[in-house]
Amino acid sequence: MKFEFTEEPTEVPIDGNKSVSVEPKQPWPSAYRGSRYSIVMDDNFDDHAVLKWEHRDLSIFAKAPNKLRQAMVLIGKSQGLGSFRITATGEVLTKVKASTYDNVDQAPISEGWVPVYLGKCRGEIDFGSVDTNPKPPTNGVKVWTSFPFNHGERWSVSSVGELVWNWRDYRFVSAFDHSDLVERYAAYRPNPGRLYITEHGHVWVNVPHNDVLPDKQAEIGEAVMAWKTDAESRGDATTLRLVNRRLVATSRSEDPADGQLPIHLGHLRDFDDGVIPKPIVDDQSYFLAVGQYEQVWE
Repeated sequence: MKFEFTEEPTEVPIDGNKSVSVEPKQPWPSAYRGSRYSIVMDDNFDDHAVLKWEHRDLSIFAKAPNKLRQAMVLIGKSQGLGSFRITATGEVLTKVKASTYDNVDQAPISEGWVPVYLGKCRGEIDFGSVDTNPKPPTNGVKVWTSFPFNHGERWSVSSVGELVWNWRDYRFVSAFDHSDLVERYAAYRPNPGRLYITEHGHVWVNVPHNDVLPDKQAEIGEAVMAWKTDAESRGDATTLRLVNRRLVATSRSEDPADGQLPIHLGHLRDFDDGVIPKPIVDDQSYFLAVGQYEQVWE
């Protein structure tokens, strides 16, 4: 499905077992999270303004959606340029300088950068050789072949089996039960750690070699071999490079052979009746901290 952006309200759970309806252009009352993209000017493209995914020296471009860029302009982003996030629910978020934000009186902060809700998106951004909505595994697991950085909401499975959204010293538990998803995670990574949930509902995780349980070693090995054989036979240099970069980034020695494997666990619809995790922000000082900068590094 082609990417579509619409300005529509969304429901957000908040502290006190409540939820609020958030309209486009209103302050975002939850954690600032999701896949990170940006709209930038680039003279190498005919339209100049393009959508970009990046990580350090890696950059992959797509056509900038007109409606999204227009929404960025109307909210106060100069020329509609700047970074934005897409949550696991497809909500599009950005940050606006408090000094130029028309709805700053509704925000929990009056200075810095205010997280703002723009609307929702559906469908896939066309990044050419990178598929952001790959087919999930039907039996066992697969190697995660889409973007291996800045892609998806970063959650953590705690030592007591909770799904928690962490940032710096802040820790916000999901509003819902995710016992199926946590069980799936633990089957492949028994120790507490991170998992990522993309805007298309895919769940992927880094699996350290030493954490692979004996009864899963053959399955993981077969998944890696199947991915590598397929990518090499198709000459898929992009996927080979992205997975290799993830392995290097998660290796203590920068040797991909001992890096953590990016593993595709499945799709949210396969767990807990498809319930999407949503953090409950129960500490208002979070908004002061997250509003210090336009870019939030995780």
